[in-house]
Amino acid sequence: MTGVEPHRNPIDPVVGRTAPEWDAVIAGLPTVADPWPPLGPLVLVAPHPDDELLAAGATLAAASDAGTEVRVVAVTDGEMSHPHLDDAGQRHLVDRRLAETAAAYTAAGIVADRHRLSLPDGDTTNHADRLVEGLLSILEGAAACLAPWEADGHPDHDACGRAALEACAELGIPVFSFPVWSWNWDDPGNPAIPFDRAIRFPLTDRPDGVGWMARKRAGLAAYASQVLVEDGHRPVLPAGFVAHFTRSDEVFLRS
Repeated sequence: MTGVEPHRNPIDPVVGRTAPEWDAVIAGLPTVADPWPPLGPLVLVAPHPDDELLAAGATLAAASDAGTEVRVVAVTDGEMSHPHLDDAGQRHLVDRRLAETAAAYTAAGIVADRHRLSLPDGDTTNHADRLVEGLLSILEGAAACLAPWEADGHPDHDACGRAALEACAELGIPVFSFPVWSWNWDDPGNPAIPFDRAIRFPLTDRPDGVGWMARKRAGLAAYASQVLVEDGHRPVLPAGFVAHFTRSDEVFLRS
């Protein structure tokens, strides 16, 4: 990844970039063309529980309000978010994260069919064929796909981005990629994120935008296992990292 500074761990949110460092870059991006969200069916590929809310919670809320069919592909169950847990603890965490996701959708007013692939968290790269096969069936008849940027910096995100591009190319479906971890490691002064094909969904320009953002924030708060201190360990997603996703714009990269 060309934009990462040598001392930065791409997926350590404590040492990463802060949200305000990106404000000027995002403000200069063109806005999405109407209609947005894309007319459905709309498919979102989520490497882990919470990625869909982080990257596109307001878009999914707006799509739900419009009556658009939303399908979320839950690629992993996120069992490795707390690596100190033993096998029993990880199984309990999966149940907990599933319950948190259901609560998050309710809080955000997101209506979606969620398809669990349950690929191994942290090892999606080695299950690329299964991932593409699963996506092809779920993407059938879709009008657009939202998926992680294929160079986002987390191996699961990158694998999901590549698989979405492959499956959508076969089906002729447009892809809108989203950054997640790249907000953390990339350099706003010399970004690797391809902003030449970026668009932003500016909530403040929409009559319901403030409501969508409030709902997104409520949804993110439902992921207690991720955003709160757990067993003496720091939050998986500290407030400074979450701030990248509670701004008034959601950013996507056109394929």
